[in-house]
Amino acid sequence: MTANKVTIIIAHYGLDRKITEEECVSALSSDEKTKVIFIDFEAGNAKLSELYELSFDNIALSQQRKFVDILKPVLDANPDASIAYFGFTPIPISFHLGYLVGNTHPYIIYQFHHKQHKWYQETDKPSIDYKFLIKPLMLPNETQKGKGDVTIRVATSFSIDRQSTYEVVPNPENEFDVSLETPDVDSLFDQEQIGDVVNSFQEILNVYANKLSDREKIHLFIASSSGLPFALGTRINPNIYPYIQTYQFSRNETPKYKEAVLVTKEVDNRVVLSEADRTLAKEIRDKWQEQLENTLKPFIKTISGRTTDNWLQMVCATDDEYSTVIKHFRHPWTTVTDINKTSLKHDTIDTETTDVEDGFEYIEKSNTWLLDDGFLFGLSKRLKTKRDTDIMQAARLFFFHEALHYSKEGHRLTREVANGIGQFPKVIEEADYQADVWGLLTEYKYCSMYESSRLKKGFKSFFCDAIETAVETMWSFVDTGDDLNIIQVRSMNRFLNWYWQWVLIENIEGPGTLEEIVMILLDKPVIEFAGAQMELRGYRTYYKLNSKQYNNYQLAAFARNKVYRFAPNLIHDIIDGFKNLDGEKIKAGLKSFQVTIG
Repeated sequence: MTANKVTIIIAHYGLDRKITEEECVSALSSDEKTKVIFIDFEAGNAKLSELYELSFDNIALSQQRKFVDILKPVLDANPDASIAYFGFTPIPISFHLGYLVGNTHPYIIYQFHHKQHKWYQETDKPSIDYKFLIKPLMLPNETQKGKGDVTIRVATSFSIDRQSTYEVVPNPENEFDVSLETPDVDSLFDQEQIGDVVNSFQEILNVYANKLSDREKIHLFIASSSGLPFALGTRINPNIYPYIQTYQFSRNETPKYKEAVLVTKEVDNRVVLSEADRTLAKEIRDKWQEQLENTLKPFIKTISGRTTDNWLQMVCATDDEYSTVIKHFRHPWTTVTDINKTSLKHDTIDTETTDVEDGFEYIEKSNTWLLDDGFLFGLSKRLKTKRDTDIMQAARLFFFHEALHYSKEGHRLTREVANGIGQFPKVIEEADYQADVWGLLTEYKYCSMYESSRLKKGFKSFFCDAIETAVETMWSFVDTGDDLNIIQVRSMNRFLNWYWQWVLIENIEGPGTLEEIVMILLDKPVIEFAGAQMELRGYRTYYKLNSKQYNNYQLAAFARNKVYRFAPNLIHDIIDGFKNLDGEKIKAGLKSFQVTIG
């Protein structure tokens, strides 16, 4: 090893034990100590008994951001360095970091001896006569077509019971095992054994890429010491293996395996946040919590104290106002619950949690909202570009919408039901639209009581501004700072619905009346886009936006009991609007459509 060789120590811990620089450096060989860069990489702080219930999505999101912030710059600045990996984390988290690091640097896996409590590059065999033997791999010789999933089991510490994996993946199209003749917690006693297991894993990946290219997802079950998953993760190329589901094991749970981190190539699209960005996000989170406590909860108490027949009467400013809109009130709107029957009056925001997968999460047992820094910062950034939007109104619309979703008296869209709901785009489109309308009209009632200045310009202006705020909140969940090349079909439909309604409301003559607004809102648009290439990813359907087949793009709508279908003059603006996350272009395209159909 040359005198200027750099060793990057990754102290990767998250199991109720910190890994110190001193213990890592003392385990290095003399030539590795020439120049050392130590990376303290904490990834949570859990006890072994807590692993099954961990929020792995949130840990992975935090790890992704931490990797970009503190580890990737060091790796990029030292392309010839070697990695010394010291891991003491849950297996899915170790694998995920290996995936993030990739296969660009040579590495040595150091393991913590469970009896001697020291780190070793190499240690003694489990016994004098122990033989390390990997069972022969059973690999297909021919190309196999067709969709389906693949199960891979890697077992070096303990055997993996096939039946336990069938509990969560009952019908894999293919299944492969990298297993030892004699599994042992100390079976990987030097780097050669680790390399042999990794190479066997790579053989399976090669078969997946070359002979099973139609398969959709790899389900990965690992029973090993915590260093091996990191090494396995470095072999994952997201362009070849786009969906790898890892699992956490517990002997005492049913099923014994639970989904942990889903490794996808989309993870690389995470917005990188600076300290200033995080500071701004914290300020927003604190303000939202203050508003929830000081105005939203009293608001709910006040409007629910008045005797009303339904939620629409509750949000009308006066009985006279209600009498003008009741004629448009029909099923299913008549059976929607009111805000007093949601949990919002009991809810609070966790102001300490900052990294949350999918932007936010609701913890039902504690009535707590978790809000991601990236979501809050991204929303603030978008709203600042719009003159008539406001981040405190965005908070109210967000909570009103989600309160109806999560309510047992409302949509009952609890975490268990919501998991994988993207497989049912028509169902969630209906629920989203109903929650959006309910939230907009509840916001009207709130402003009539607390922010009446917003209503001075008239109903038309108020609801156009509120819709703009709501739609910008939707955009913030997909805004990574780059153009969109792909968008979920259900997401596009939601945007089309609301830009369509925005244009209809804008076309109202004069300042508008509540009756005109309610008549539009309670009539959900029936509008669809077609012509773009489609792609299925993880049971979700996407439109590709970078296709050059402009001649095939069309819109269709069912309006006034007639079907309209054609390519409006500004169809290019609609596509470019989605690519650029620019609602003004989408509005322009929809206006040309509405003008044509009269």
